[in-house]
Amino acid sequence: MPRYQQINEKLMEVSLNGEAVFAKKGAMISYQGNVVFRRSFLAGNGVQDFAMRVLTSEGYALMVAEGTGTVYYGYNGFFVSIIQVVNETVFVESDTLLAFDARLRTGTMFLGNQGGVQGILRGAVSGQGLFTTTLQGTGEIAILSDGNAIGLPVTPQQPVFVDPDAYIAHKGELSSNIVTDLNWKNLIGQASGESYQVKFTGQGTVYIQASER
Repeated sequence: MPRYQQINEKLMEVSLNGEAVFAKKGAMISYQGNVVFRRSFLAGNGVQDFAMRVLTSEGYALMVAEGTGTVYYGYNGFFVSIIQVVNETVFVESDTLLAFDARLRTGTMFLGNQGGVQGILRGAVSGQGLFTTTLQGTGEIAILSDGNAIGLPVTPQQPVFVDPDAYIAHKGELSSNIVTDLNWKNLIGQASGESYQVKFTGQGTVYIQASER
């Protein structure tokens, strides 16, 4: 299986022994060994999933590295974090997804889909953090963040509320829904990004960055 290793806060390496790793286009910094590269696309699951990707822009170009050797990845000076995935599903913003290996199955879903049509409409208003790429199985993924990524624990007793613009990813047995907050900025006509939050309940981890996109 591919072996992921953090080099520093902005660079990582992936060691390959005949496997393949998918990475954000333009993220390859250097490589050693007998490795070939080809263009790919973040695949989905059928026509409905493809339509959702068109709507949400969650589909994007990837480069596949395959062979035997070591590939070094980084992207535009963003911080890099590696997440272990063990027989579970990780939900991640596609623009913060740096790399993952072929053991993981990909898809798309609406974050906060428990909100139904209203959740979709609010996602269109916000434009960030309400649609997400899914990676399922056992393997590793690498994410990008503006500054160190922060993992917030969620427990049944302690839900977490996240600004959609600060959201990066989440994993575990979590449910999400969109909540609204009417504050003084709304009352005087100045729309605030804090008008919409994603509420996470259950048991798991939510990853955020200390910066809004």
